[in-house]
Amino acid sequence: MNASLVPADTPAALQSLHELPLPAPVSYAPQTIGWIFVALLFVAIALACAWHAWRRYDKSRYRREALAELARIEAQLNDDATRAAALAQIAPLVKRAALAAAPRERVAALSGAAWLAYLRRTQGAFDDESGALLYEASYAPGEHLARVTRQQAEHLARAAREWIERHHVEV
Repeated sequence: MNASLVPADTPAALQSLHELPLPAPVSYAPQTIGWIFVALLFVAIALACAWHAWRRYDKSRYRREALAELARIEAQLNDDATRAAALAQIAPLVKRAALAAAPRERVAALSGAAWLAYLRRTQGAFDDESGALLYEASYAPGEHLARVTRQQAEHLARAAREWIERHHVEV
């Protein structure tokens, strides 16, 4: 031990002691091959989960786009001058969303009662009133749609929003 660091009143037996050397630092690297396999498995699972989440996000892009368009349409429902034109846009929007989600052969030819039945089967909230208004909005002339009240139009828009958000494709 360095004599200059030892206090003067230290007994002679203790003055000859030396500090013990510290052990080498512990490595954080895995010591066995099993931990490498566990790490690789964890990375593979994380990548698979990320890929699955991306695919799900990408597959629901049509929902986000349809909801954005529906929000634009809903803003026009409050004005009496634009309500008829806005109502006429809801039915094609719902049909486009259905065509994006389900096979074209199953959805494209549906109309009237069969179309409404499909919407109800796939988690739709279309009751008799909103279903009839959806049908009218598809085919009725503009002057007929001008008589639709704001509450009826909002009810149809809510039903369309709920269907777009919640529908599931039939298997």
